[in-house]
Amino acid sequence: METNEARRIEATNAERYAMSGQYGWEFSPDAPNLLERWTVLPFNQRGDKRMAFGALSGAYNGLQFSVFDYHRRPTVTSVHTRWTNKKVNELDTISIDTVWVITLPAPMPNFQIVSSIEAAWDVDQYPEPATADRKFNRWYKLIDTDPNVAIGVLTPQVAATMRSSKLHTWSLVGSELVYVENPTFGRTKPDDVLLTLGHLGKLVSLLPFHLGGGQPAAPAPQQPQYPQQMQYPQQPYPQQNPGYQQQYPPPPQYGQPPYPPQQPGYPQPQYPQPQYPQPGYPPHGHPQPGPYGPPPGYPPRGY
Repeated sequence: METNEARRIEATNAERYAMSGQYGWEFSPDAPNLLERWTVLPFNQRGDKRMAFGALSGAYNGLQFSVFDYHRRPTVTSVHTRWTNKKVNELDTISIDTVWVITLPAPMPNFQIVSSIEAAWDVDQYPEPATADRKFNRWYKLIDTDPNVAIGVLTPQVAATMRSSKLHTWSLVGSELVYVENPTFGRTKPDDVLLTLGHLGKLVSLLPFHLGGGQPAAPAPQQPQYPQQMQYPQQPYPQQNPGYQQQYPPPPQYGQPPYPPQQPGYPQPQYPQPQYPQPGYPPHGHPQPGPYGPPPGYPPRGY
């Protein structure tokens, strides 16, 4: 392995290891079990020296995912001497793709769409999708996909998200979405990993899961949680003596103040009697004035 290639793998593993500690994800510097798991792009392309490295797996924004880099050598060019025709050198062409795998909430029919302008894929012989957007159709190819399924998957919302987020090459395999990207310059950095996970989460939310015969499972409604009421110990009441009857004071008589009962033989209190008008005055209205002014005892004028 060349020095530059080895340094790239080492740098990617170091960055992914740091991400695993930051987000609580699982990390593996080498994941050979991922090489034969899928038969879609880029795993069905020719090449040797296959290797999966920098593998992360965990949850991000509620989605279960895996991400890793896929290494292969598609071509080998041998250099011979001009006079003896002996091989003196080999020039390797190395391809390293980053693969994101998202676990879907429900299975989907097989579907695979590929960018027709990606130089790494030899897809000229495959048909274009047949959506209502002809310009969109020219950018892509369908591989081993029922055209009717493709029309159902590529809704206007899905197509718009693919164009705005630059999600060009992806597949639906059972309950998984496999997205592949070939970084033109440099490596797939941690920020790129997170950015693409966000774009893929939006894409998954737009997929028509009814095409696979089911709907994504809706989360069960949560019952509102209320704080438990504090339980207080029961206070024992004092036991009453047998035959004991509670004594209450007698209710007061209507119109009489609730004075305590008088002792036997004690003289009853005398209260002032109310004063009523003297006889000779009319029972109603004001009294008539006498010949020399108001009657005696009546307040003077202007009082």
